Amino acid sequence: MKHINLCILIVILLVSFSACEREFVYRGGEEGLVFSSDTIMFDTIFTSIGSTTKNFRVFNPYAEDMSIESIELAGGDESQFRLNIDGFSDNYAEDVRVRSKDSLYIFVEVTIDPVGSNTPYVVTDSIFFRTKERVQTIHLVAYGQDVILLKKEWLKTQTLTKDKPYLIYDYLVVDSAQTVTIDPGAKLYFYKDASLLVLGTLNANGSVEEPVIFAGHRQEDWYADKPGQWGYIHLLPGSGASSFNYCTIKNGMMGILADSVGLNTPPISITNTKIEHVSTFGLLAQTSNLEVANSVFGNCGNSSAALTVGGSYEFSHCTFANYFDWTYRSKPAVFLNNYYLDVNEEEQIVPLKKASFNNCIIYGNSISELGFDLKYSNPEIPEMDANYVFNSVILKVKDGFDVSDESKYINVLLNEDPLFISTVDNNFQLDTLSVAKDIGSYELAEPYPLDILGTNRLEDAGPDLGAYERYEKK
Repeated sequence: MKHINLCILIVILLVSFSACEREFVYRGGEEGLVFSSDTIMFDTIFTSIGSTTKNFRVFNPYAEDMSIESIELAGGDESQFRLNIDGFSDNYAEDVRVRSKDSLYIFVEVTIDPVGSNTPYVVTDSIFFRTKERVQTIHLVAYGQDVILLKKEWLKTQTLTKDKPYLIYDYLVVDSAQTVTIDPGAKLYFYKDASLLVLGTLNANGSVEEPVIFAGHRQEDWYADKPGQWGYIHLLPGSGASSFNYCTIKNGMMGILADSVGLNTPPISITNTKIEHVSTFGLLAQTSNLEVANSVFGNCGNSSAALTVGGSYEFSHCTFANYFDWTYRSKPAVFLNNYYLDVNEEEQIVPLKKASFNNCIIYGNSISELGFDLKYSNPEIPEMDANYVFNSVILKVKDGFDVSDESKYINVLLNEDPLFISTVDNNFQLDTLSVAKDIGSYELAEPYPLDILGTNRLEDAGPDLGAYERYEKK
């Protein structure tokens, strides 16, 4: 009797579970499915390099659980796009179940094949959703760009052109005693951790209209201001008199590392250049000789410019604007140092022969954007070991910062917000109400009559501080 009762109980439970099981027999009505987007678009994708993953949602708008008859990538396995349908990597799926008022995710990636074109081109496909009453379509669009792939390349004397972008893996080396010239409009994109090492001479010659670009290889909008996507440009000891004119260097772990260069050659020249969105130093110079003008050192996770272990440096009409917000930043925008610790942990002073900042702006979101770590072999003659001057400069410093030494601080304006147009959008041009307008030294500006955008700074009431000259519309 107990055995019979147990059997009856099991039957009742099985019937109950069967009654509760969702049947998904509904195939949808005339309204069809609802999508979070009708087009999935990818920004420029370099050929042979996979894209980031994008997704969209497919909604069941009905009061009943339903089954989608099929989800299919139109191009099938020959397509350059790839799908992941509700957690399964496949370009085709049948009887895809969606509960009432619920949704599922479709993930999309693309890898584009080279076609031998110098200009970007469009790759398209579609995803078909078939229900009982309708066939609906999601459009897939990607822009492809052929590239010149360089991996662990040692370059001899040659010119890099703007015909196609260059995609660098691991490292690219300018060989010793060789000169590499980069034409206006050329674009060098670096894969993760890749760097450019200079043993010879590198001359990057951009223009206002066509700057030379050094950046990470991801072209999607989300990566536009993301730091740390690649390595850095390293000017190695003994390398030649490299120059950077109208360049944009962005999204690396560092911008330029100048290591004992410009000492036995003409100075390293950096003009009309922007270094921004880097995770550590924008410019890290060690015992080097640099001349820098009309340049912007933007948001950096460490100092925008660190001049260390002595050297000789001249900055004219430069904007140091550090509002880095990816992580906490403890270092000032500009940092000066003149010594190192040897193997015995003893201080070895290397004179800072010159560090001049003329008609510049040094500002940011830290309490102080100017820092020193200086040692003196003879405190009676400090300029022998640390010779620096700030002439016609806006400085962001702590309250009480001493600028009484008129040989080092000339026409300095303390803690006056320069009013950049937008620190959020990294636009460090001057607002119409900026205190930096027209207060620069005309004499210091004369060698640099044009600003970073080609605007003449000597034709209005006075030169503006920083890299940008503002002209008001009349």
